[in-house]
Amino acid sequence: MSAPLSVDPEDFCFFDTETRSLPGLEDPRWGDITKSSVLRYSKSSKVIMFQYAIGTGPTKVWELEDFDKTLRWQDAPPDLLEFMSRALRGSAWFVAWNAAFDRHVSNHGMVAPSKRTTLPVRTVLDAMAQAAASNLPGRLDAAHKAIGGKGKLPDGKRLIQLFCAAGGGTPQSHPAEWQTFCEYGVQDVDALREVFLATRPLWSWEWEQYWTSEVINDRGLPIDRHFVERAADLAYDYTAVVDRRVVEFTGGDLRTVNQHVAMAQWVFDRLSHYPEATAILTKRYSEDDGGALVPDKVSLERKRIEKLIPFLERIDTEVGLTDDEYDVLRLIETREYGASATPKKFAKMLPMLTDDERLPGQYVFNGAQQTGRFSSRGVQVHNLTRKALKNEAEAIDFICNPDGETT
Repeated sequence: MSAPLSVDPEDFCFFDTETRSLPGLEDPRWGDITKSSVLRYSKSSKVIMFQYAIGTGPTKVWELEDFDKTLRWQDAPPDLLEFMSRALRGSAWFVAWNAAFDRHVSNHGMVAPSKRTTLPVRTVLDAMAQAAASNLPGRLDAAHKAIGGKGKLPDGKRLIQLFCAAGGGTPQSHPAEWQTFCEYGVQDVDALREVFLATRPLWSWEWEQYWTSEVINDRGLPIDRHFVERAADLAYDYTAVVDRRVVEFTGGDLRTVNQHVAMAQWVFDRLSHYPEATAILTKRYSEDDGGALVPDKVSLERKRIEKLIPFLERIDTEVGLTDDEYDVLRLIETREYGASATPKKFAKMLPMLTDDERLPGQYVFNGAQQTGRFSSRGVQVHNLTRKALKNEAEAIDFICNPDGETT
């Protein structure tokens, strides 16, 4: 239906959460949201502060005063519980920025009032998705400033580092900082509300798409953990081999395959006597003092390597390569696939996986401004290579074989 869910601000509860990683995790990466998936992190942390504002009312803070305990939904403020009842009936909605995070930690980082999910997918809206549809930045601070607001408190990151890590500060150990942290939370909710009410309300059918995408995100992608673990180990070993070759081919001038700028310049310097090679390597020209165009920026991006390799092979066939030029050829052949980011995705998957071996939360609704298309986060599954191996079965068997060795 081409109509908003509601035009009454009182039908929305704007909220934000602050969390703290649990101590003694089996994998410490689970307690780091930058390394873990939102779903995995939500089960490895607890909510220490729940800030909310119903409609145009005041912003309130429901805080966990004793970090040895856990917030319980049954102890929530009465107005919050009353609003939750409305949301569960489908007549009101919670609104958060990057809402999947706050929805999951509210469901897993607090004691639920019953066995059912506390905040089901259809009770929560993402203000970030609505802001993106109005071409605002993806960060709340920048989006709030874009509509004329002040943004977030500058001390926010420092306070998060103080209170949100397992074993960090507490309201008792740092009372002044905790009070500032509460003020930070209030300002976040105020900014969130102002941005949401200042942007075009998404139509009901758009929120239906959003909720569907969140169901897909929560379900996650099925992953073969054994395969990923083995592939991550092989990728680590392969990177070490590649880096050793880089050191060998450059005589120690370069140490790793990821020295992109230095490697491009190293190759350029050794092939500068070939005009065709310099043309392939040059990404940008500038004028010298005499007005002549000279290379200003060089690059070894994949498409340039794919042109440079056959050029050097042709030179080798026609007149032969010098030792230095042959080292360049071997280096860029190593660089062509050795610098790929795809193998590193295997190791990145592992701390994100759920107990049932699924990779959740990989898609962002309205992730691209203006076009409204989905984007990807975490492993960036949208950027996985599309090329298929001719010997795929053999490659899979090699990766899964515990006795396999890299060459």
